Amino acid sequence: MFRGFRKISLIDFPGQIASTIFTAGCNFSCPWCHNRELVVPEFYEKIPVIQEEDIETYLLSKKGKIGGVCITGGEPTIWGERLADFFTWCLKNGFLTKLDTNGYLPEILNNYLERGLLSFIAMDIKNIFSKYGGTVGLVSVNIENIKESVRLIKKSGVLHQFRTTLVTGLVNKEEIEALSREIGEQIVFQEYRPANPSV
Repeated sequence: MFRGFRKISLIDFPGQIASTIFTAGCNFSCPWCHNRELVVPEFYEKIPVIQEEDIETYLLSKKGKIGGVCITGGEPTIWGERLADFFTWCLKNGFLTKLDTNGYLPEILNNYLERGLLSFIAMDIKNIFSKYGGTVGLVSVNIENIKESVRLIKKSGVLHQFRTTLVTGLVNKEEIEALSREIGEQIVFQEYRPANPSV
């Protein structure tokens, strides 16, 4: 499940000193992704698996210094119940939890929310809905999944952030601003960083 571990981060979890943990695998295939080494099996299968127990040991050793754990990817929700177990462990041991997600599995997201497993959610909205397929590298996209995740997050009461990467030539800032007004939520813009050309 875990293939990357940034032990200390001051930027990934608003208001918290955090550890950031990267899951492998994704249900999107964004051609511009800057974490493709965690998305494409032929790449991430070459990266050693980091055992949950090793991460837990580290976190306990830094208790009182690290306040939260950010789970990113890849797409973390594809790990379903196994990730839920890790979130449960984090909360039980006094660590706040942040999920970075693309929102394409609203049923998993809803399960986490109903169980109170998330302290903060950051959802990436890839583009305006009519341009989603090309942006995420899929022939067909069920845009209702994205809309449902937005709805779930908005009504959850959990601290959250919607964000969009401004991919040059693909994502239009003015169109995303219009989408922001449509969904009634601020969308934070992230600058595009080209993927590692060697990956």
